[in-house]
Amino acid sequence: MGFRGVRAGLTVTAAAVLLAGCTVTVGGTASPLPGQGPVKQVVDPCKLLNAQQLDALGYRASGHGVPASEAQRAPAMCLWHTKDDVSPSVILNVGWAVDQTLDNYLQGAVVKAPPVKLGGLDWTRYGAFIPGSCDLYTTLGAKSFAFVSVSFQDEDKACELAKQVVPQVAAGLPGGQPAPPISAASPSTSALPSGPVAALDPCALLKPEQAAQLKMETTGAKNISDSPSPNVTYCLWKDTDGDRGQKAFEVWLGPDVPVTKWIGMDVPPVEQVDGGGGRKWSVFANFNDSGGVNCAAGLALSDTSSVEIVSGYLDDPSKSCDAVKAGIPLVTANLPT
Repeated sequence: MGFRGVRAGLTVTAAAVLLAGCTVTVGGTASPLPGQGPVKQVVDPCKLLNAQQLDALGYRASGHGVPASEAQRAPAMCLWHTKDDVSPSVILNVGWAVDQTLDNYLQGAVVKAPPVKLGGLDWTRYGAFIPGSCDLYTTLGAKSFAFVSVSFQDEDKACELAKQVVPQVAAGLPGGQPAPPISAASPSTSALPSGPVAALDPCALLKPEQAAQLKMETTGAKNISDSPSPNVTYCLWKDTDGDRGQKAFEVWLGPDVPVTKWIGMDVPPVEQVDGGGGRKWSVFANFNDSGGVNCAAGLALSDTSSVEIVSGYLDDPSKSCDAVKAGIPLVTANLPT
C-alpha cells in the first residue's frame, strides 16, 4: 500500500470514529509475563491535550480516539472538533506512533516546508492527503514519531492553527518543552469583512437583458457558500438550452477571498481578458479538471477580495469558456468602481 492508500485508510478510519464517538483505552507501558515476549507500548494521543488547553485553543474538550492499526500502518490518533460556536468548523488530529518509522508511514510524501523548532522539537510539514489540511511531523526515536494535523478550507490558516497547537502537544512528548501560555488567537473566524464588496448582491452583477444576451434565464438565484469562505455568496442563472450544451452562468463574490484562493486559481491562467476600465480578468480553462466542461475567470478587487465567473459547455470543450468571456465585460460594468 502506497502513501495515498495508507493516508486514505487513515482518513476513513478517523471519519468512522468521529461518527461513532469511540474512545481508546489506555494501557501505558506494560511488563511482559514470564514466558512472553515484549509487550507493545500503548499510547493515548487524547491525553496530550487537557481540557483547559483545548478550551483555550477553541476545541471541544472531548476527543475521539483511534487506536493504532498495523494493517493500515497508522499510528494511534485523537481527533477534536472546534466548539459549536466556531464557524467554519476545524478538525484537529494528533497522532503518536511508538513502533513505526516516519518513512514507513509517509511512504515518500513530499516535504512542503523546512523544519521549524516548536516546543523543543523539530517539526516538518509534509504533503497532506486531505485538501486544506496542514500536517506537521516530528521524529521521536528510531521507531517513533508524532504529528499534528489541522483540516480547514484555507491551508495557510490551517498551518497557522497547527503551529499554535504543536507546542501544547510537544509538552507531553519525549524531549518536548513545557507548554507555553496559549495566545488569544483561536480557530474562531475573523471579523466579518466590510466595504462595498461585502454589501454587494452577486445577482446585481448581471442585469436581466444581459442574462438574456448570454442565453440564460433572466432571473438569477442567490446562494450562500462556505467555500472558500463562509462569507462567499454567488448567483446562478440557469441556461436555456436543456440538459446538454451550455451550462449555467455563475457569479461568485468573495469579500475576504484573494483571487488565488478560488478553487483552481492557484496556477497560471490560460489567458487574461480586459473587462473594461483596465480591469484584467484571469481565465482558467478546465479549472476543476473536468475534461473541458468548465471554465472560470477571476478578478482581484483588492488584495483580499475578488469576484469569479463560472460556466462551461458539456458537449464541446472548445466552447467551455465562450459564455465566461462574453460575460466578463457585462459583469465588469456592474461592479463598484
